[in-house]
Amino acid sequence: MIYKSDIEFFRNHFNLYKRYMISNARVEYTPLEYRAHENQCTWYIDNSTIVQAIDEASPPEIPSVFTFTPFRRFYQHIDDTSDIDTLGIVAQVHPRNHRGPTPTREIVIIDNSFMPVILTLWGEHETDEGQTIANIIQSMPLIVALRVKVSSYHTLNLSTKFGSSILVNPPIQQGASLKQWAVENKSQITELIAQKAYCDRAKLLPQPSEDELCTITDFLKFPTKKAYWIQGTPRFLDRSQHLWYNACSNCHKSFRAKPLWKIVCTSCNKQVNVVPRCRLTIELADYSGMLTLDLYDNDAEQLLPFTLLEIQELEDKHQLNYIAIEQAIENTILTCFVKKMMGNRGSGDTEKYTAIIVHKANAAEIISKIPTTPASIATSSTCASSTPGPSTAEAVPKHSTFDSELFTALKITESPTKRQRTDVTDMEQ
Repeated sequence: MIYKSDIEFFRNHFNLYKRYMISNARVEYTPLEYRAHENQCTWYIDNSTIVQAIDEASPPEIPSVFTFTPFRRFYQHIDDTSDIDTLGIVAQVHPRNHRGPTPTREIVIIDNSFMPVILTLWGEHETDEGQTIANIIQSMPLIVALRVKVSSYHTLNLSTKFGSSILVNPPIQQGASLKQWAVENKSQITELIAQKAYCDRAKLLPQPSEDELCTITDFLKFPTKKAYWIQGTPRFLDRSQHLWYNACSNCHKSFRAKPLWKIVCTSCNKQVNVVPRCRLTIELADYSGMLTLDLYDNDAEQLLPFTLLEIQELEDKHQLNYIAIEQAIENTILTCFVKKMMGNRGSGDTEKYTAIIVHKANAAEIISKIPTTPASIATSSTCASSTPGPSTAEAVPKHSTFDSELFTALKITESPTKRQRTDVTDMEQ
């Protein structure tokens, strides 16, 4: 650790990745608020410390001391309190921008999963490493990004923070194979950048596997600011809800302003047009429970039978067909990556659930693909021949077709949350 004026004193003494002999550094226990583990110590170097460079033609490779998060696992850290270390090839560098007085720069990194992701460099990370990377971008440099955050900004984004480090072309063992992969696949990488695959939400957060899903009831028990994949059937809530609002075209901050009005956004500081943005509130349910979920933009529009322009025109004429909207929504199964946030509603704080991305599937098509085994046929025949109770009559389909009404009935009768509410109400009565 080097402090204050000693930083300037040693600025020209140390070179990145070179090795040094350091003598007579002060060793002290790390202050409690900065400790990562018990009895942690820190070396303090000042201008009285002896520092001698080791004379060697090239420094040896850095040993495998890092645990890198694979690109396909970034989603597990979206908007939570953790940070990650990752290794990637820089495929593209965007121009420098400013957020207020702070310089920023977006670079696109990729690994052998062929998943390009934007890493935003802030402050000194931009002026130092960002400019260095921009100067050598033609060589597709290797970088190690240490202690960076993963956010849901534009679906999935990496960004530096205080305490992050960016290493450019470090001599690490894991880097040689990735550099070779980049050389062998340069044409494919160039094509992905030309297609702006780093903005393709379906590539950044593809449909999850079955073992990555959790139930709604489990999700509701999980801590705040953590996103999970859930799957369920939607229901349209509240015909009085407004299905769009005006917002910044870049960061989506809401404004009480007319569409196409040119403004300087007070959130992202960019000159933008105010545009209408679709917003839809639904109830999502699975066999374990249900929650109220907010959908935005394409995630909301894909569920609606009308375009946003048509909705605006029909609302003005008071002719919006809500029955058609309800039917279109309830004929689907949604797989959603959902985050939990705290919102202000009324007099106190409440939990709010927002979908980062939604994958839609047709309910009838999914049910038709479920294989029918002899055992299930026998079970269905037994249930059909017996005298059904009220819940059995609702739960057992009479036909092979799977219409929206039956789907809604299954959703309601299989929901333990609603059963529990009914039981409590009966006891109170």
